[in-house]
Amino acid sequence: GGKYIVEKHIELLELLRQSLGRPKLRLALVGHSLGAGAAAVAAKLFHEQHNETIEATAVGFGCPAIFSSELAESTKDYVTTVVVDSDVIPRSSGATVVSSLLDMMSFDWTDRAMEDVKQLLDFVKTQVPFDIVPKEQIINFLDSHLDKHDRPFFETVSKTRPTPHLTPPGTCIHLFRDGIGWSGKYTPCEFFNTVDVTRTMLLDHLIPTGYHRALLDFVRDRVGDLSFDFQHDLLALPV
Repeated sequence: GGKYIVEKHIELLELLRQSLGRPKLRLALVGHSLGAGAAAVAAKLFHEQHNETIEATAVGFGCPAIFSSELAESTKDYVTTVVVDSDVIPRSSGATVVSSLLDMMSFDWTDRAMEDVKQLLDFVKTQVPFDIVPKEQIINFLDSHLDKHDRPFFETVSKTRPTPHLTPPGTCIHLFRDGIGWSGKYTPCEFFNTVDVTRTMLLDHLIPTGYHRALLDFVRDRVGDLSFDFQHDLLALPV
């Protein structure tokens, strides 16, 4: 996508530069998700191939992990990646997805399950005036079943995790919920080398529920005006 942008528009940009009589054009590329990746790649190609006549910068929202750490570092002066809280896309590469699956497979959920069963049995006892089966008999049976069929599996899951080789490009800014409102800080892009499994990990990637909401609330916190709004078409979207 980024290569296509450069090849598609370079002639037009050059004609525009010449008609304006300028030695160099300043070009700002903006994208979300895969569009952010295309913008970052295009900015890098403009920088490498046409830097004498075009000064390209890119801002990506929720950009995927598309560059190696070294390549991402080389673009930090002209590419900025904004990540909202638990957005899963910037954190998703082959290595991080495999690591997340292995972490979930190795998670021993059995103790928590037994606590749930005990609470359920206590609740049933308050509703039923007699014991159908003694509580301890049920607990011992389930515990024995878990020891035989489930708990041994957790030990068979590999403890080794693959090393991530891809990261979001450029300079990374993380907007995150701080328990009161929203905060933002410059963050090493390698911070996003693990998947943050939360209930908002998908919603945080979308524009209405993720980036528009986060930026709007962030600005409202900073200006101290809860009625502040952006004057653009996104106001028509449900947020």
